[in-house]
Amino acid sequence: MKAPPAQPPAPARQQALLRECFELARAHPFYRTLYRGVACAEDAPPLEKATLQAALETFSPEREASGLYLVRSGGSTRAALIFPVDIAENLAQRQALADRLRADGVFGPASIALNLFGYANLYRTAAIVDDVLERCQATTLPMSAHAADADILAAARRFRPSHVLGTPSRLALFAAHLETAGERLEIPQLLYAGETLHASTLARLRAALGAAQVWSLYGGAETGIWAWSDASRRPGLFRVLPRVAAEILQPDAAGYGRIAVSNAWRRRFPVFRYCLGDIGRWVECDGERWLELRGRDGRSFRLNETTYELDDFAQLAGAEHAFQIQLDRDPAGRERLTLLLAEHLDAGPEAALRARLAALLGLAPDDGAFALGLAARARWRLDPVTSKTPPIVDLRD
Repeated sequence: MKAPPAQPPAPARQQALLRECFELARAHPFYRTLYRGVACAEDAPPLEKATLQAALETFSPEREASGLYLVRSGGSTRAALIFPVDIAENLAQRQALADRLRADGVFGPASIALNLFGYANLYRTAAIVDDVLERCQATTLPMSAHAADADILAAARRFRPSHVLGTPSRLALFAAHLETAGERLEIPQLLYAGETLHASTLARLRAALGAAQVWSLYGGAETGIWAWSDASRRPGLFRVLPRVAAEILQPDAAGYGRIAVSNAWRRRFPVFRYCLGDIGRWVECDGERWLELRGRDGRSFRLNETTYELDDFAQLAGAEHAFQIQLDRDPAGRERLTLLLAEHLDAGPEAALRARLAALLGLAPDDGAFALGLAARARWRLDPVTSKTPPIVDLRD
């Protein structure tokens, strides 16, 4: 596998898609200010989440002539982003995805899928995946992430699923339940989305669930699901759905840059050059072009299915470089966050600060899923390569 040049020439088909999405976007009320005075797609600035959030503040479904599909982005509780989608366009994109998944052998009529994705508060990944499964003529067991582990185990024992689906963090909790109960399942295939699947987590899931074959989906509330991966054969490499253009912005010498997505399936509420907060590049493998996903862009992270922005914590601490976030797991496999503040930081009384942190995370102040502490910078973790103190340290692997 080889990396492409820093910014390979986009195929003609992708250029046409970008122009189509740009014309739709600059005519739409959401984006008229953003693209005022911009004549062509190549000169248009990328769309950031904060800009889209501001554009959606005045949006109301009651002023629309026909029904909508509303879906919540996995953003922090401080300012959830709820994006509208045309129902017919949404279903057409899902059908195209289902056709590709079935052609690649991900799902089929013989599949029985134990669905542990989330469904609550307009966050509806489980429902989206259920619909895709039905379009693949597969059987779905829609337990959801909120089901009790004992109930999930009972359903698995009774219906013998061929697939188990969910975020790595939720699947790890189910694996921990099986370990505690002394149980083991034999589910041949696993599909994950929404988070990075670390090697240690995968080993644990395979030990508890079987799961010799691993698949992955990629997308978001604003863009829909538009890429998929055979994570067993080509981990991190994704096929991209037709009528979706993925650009790599400001690539480094290795070709990695921010992923921006333009989705021509979505015309009523256009998605043009939208930055997802992830880093990736295009690579060539087996004579094909694949999107390689490396991870978040360093300004955000995912914890228990939710995306958090570094700026939120900077506001809480009162300074950009006055804190370090450490992410790890408790002995049961549950994800947790520790916020270390500079030793002499004047951020106010600790009880008030803890309450603000709990509110940001959507947790009770006494929840054991997070911790807060003052620590000298000498106690912060260093990057082993740069010897710098990164703002986010992920210890979950």
